[in-house]
Amino acid sequence: MATASGDTARIHYLDNLRALAMLLGVYLHGALAYAEPSRSIWIATNPQGSVAIDASIWWIHLFRMDLFFLLSGYFAKLLIQRKGLKHFLWNRGIRIALPFVLFWPLLKVAMTIVFVFAISYIKEPQGLMQLIVAASENPEPAESLPYTTMHLWFLYYLLMFSLIAAFCSRWVSLKFDWLFQRKWLLVLSPLALVPGVIGGGLPIAAPESFVPAWWAFFYYGLFYWAGWQLLAREALLDRLQPWCWPLVCTSSLLYVPHYFLLPVLDVDLVQQAPRSRLLFPYLLECLLASYLSVLWTLSALLVGQRFLIRSNAWLKFCADSSYWVYLIHLPVILFLQTLLIPITISVFGKLVMVTFITWLFCLATYVVFVRYTPIGWMLNGKRPFP
Repeated sequence: MATASGDTARIHYLDNLRALAMLLGVYLHGALAYAEPSRSIWIATNPQGSVAIDASIWWIHLFRMDLFFLLSGYFAKLLIQRKGLKHFLWNRGIRIALPFVLFWPLLKVAMTIVFVFAISYIKEPQGLMQLIVAASENPEPAESLPYTTMHLWFLYYLLMFSLIAAFCSRWVSLKFDWLFQRKWLLVLSPLALVPGVIGGGLPIAAPESFVPAWWAFFYYGLFYWAGWQLLAREALLDRLQPWCWPLVCTSSLLYVPHYFLLPVLDVDLVQQAPRSRLLFPYLLECLLASYLSVLWTLSALLVGQRFLIRSNAWLKFCADSSYWVYLIHLPVILFLQTLLIPITISVFGKLVMVTFITWLFCLATYVVFVRYTPIGWMLNGKRPFP
């Protein structure tokens, strides 16, 4: 089915996957306030949480950013082949570097405003908010407060990967056909992610520091490279298509021990228990996370290839708006989560409200302020006004 549809159809399903992954990102960040026990690591901590919500966010976390980096590598190579290296570098400068430089200070101000509001609004802060309140009462010297890339770390690393890809495409010619022609090597390939998983910790942390983390290059760089290698090898997905549902079922079964092993990584438990008691479950968890990240990313590609291969007006709109949604959604989510903390409704009701209001706000502002304006030209290229 996929091969008969041609290259254009393949771009459709990858764009559709990108749109859905962005929508999942809004859900994930919205759900962190209501996940039990993970809500304790979030800023706008709700008094109650749900284990079911917790399980859903760490499932999404296993493959969402991996899929983004894989798609980025695929489209990077496609752009170089179609437009050339100079156009690729110009494109990445306008699409990645410029939005990072322009939006980072704006988002820093927006996040600061939300934090100040949360400190004054929440009567009994929990989780990270307690630390923020303590810091506001006993502020440290300004030079000791680190500046981070916030959720723009994806653009930060994507820009570096793009520069590396441009260098390699110009001066390095490496053939990897030998890897894709040996099934046993493909089966063992997730082991290459284990050092990155160990370095990043579990669940995989966001490398928000301006100082690049080696493990992020190792982990996310491999997914970017996999997307790069996927171009012109899409027939591999066609051959794997009959295994789509067995892969989904296997990944679902493996997620159960992965999720229940996450508590062994708790900081207090590590400090109290002998290192030898935690070494085996920790290594097993890193191995499971490495394979699950690959299996779920591959499953997403196969499911997308099967069901999302045609152009869909709604998903195309979501794909077009996904960059804008990614940029602005986090302060909106934190504000709504904070606003709902004292309201006594179920965590599921709060999650639905936060998720859909954020989606509606981001999509509405995209239509009004971005789609046919210079902001939209910067993020997605110029489009004719209807």
